[in-house]
Amino acid sequence: MKILGISGTLVGSKTSVVIEYLVNQIKKQYPEFEIEMIDLKDFKLEFCDGRPLDKYNDDTKAIISKIDGADGYVLGTTILHCSIPGALKNLLDLVPVQSLEAKPIALVANGGNPEHSQAIEKHLKPIIHYLKMNALPTNVFVTSNDFNQQNHLNNPEIQEQLMVLAKDFGERCNHTVS
Repeated sequence: MKILGISGTLVGSKTSVVIEYLVNQIKKQYPEFEIEMIDLKDFKLEFCDGRPLDKYNDDTKAIISKIDGADGYVLGTTILHCSIPGALKNLLDLVPVQSLEAKPIALVANGGNPEHSQAIEKHLKPIIHYLKMNALPTNVFVTSNDFNQQNHLNNPEIQEQLMVLAKDFGERCNHTVS
């Protein structure tokens, strides 16, 4: 089972911290899973303009290939102005629907205040459902208060939520394969 962790923002570092924490929990609970992380900050993703995928730059083709080759996803995003960042929306616009259909996905997000958690349900999940992905019913939202000054996740309640999400995601992945 190939799992792809995606930090879907170009802003800040908290999204990557949360995704890495969740991916590490999945590795502990499901060591048989092959897990790879990608951070959109590390790629020069081109803007989706409708041309065939083979006409995009190497970074864009590489990300799409990794997404296409994965069996499940752990997607993290920051919430900006009560929605997902344009870089993540652009990535989702680039990926062919058939690459994502029926594949399990766990969602985590971070934002400046708890009210931003609504963006997962109102902005991200409709896209995920349109893409026919197998979204877990629960997700985890963190705020800046859940991190210490060294930018480590230090809220035990959030850590527990991420451990449960890792377990649920692994079970969903194993059920999908069965």
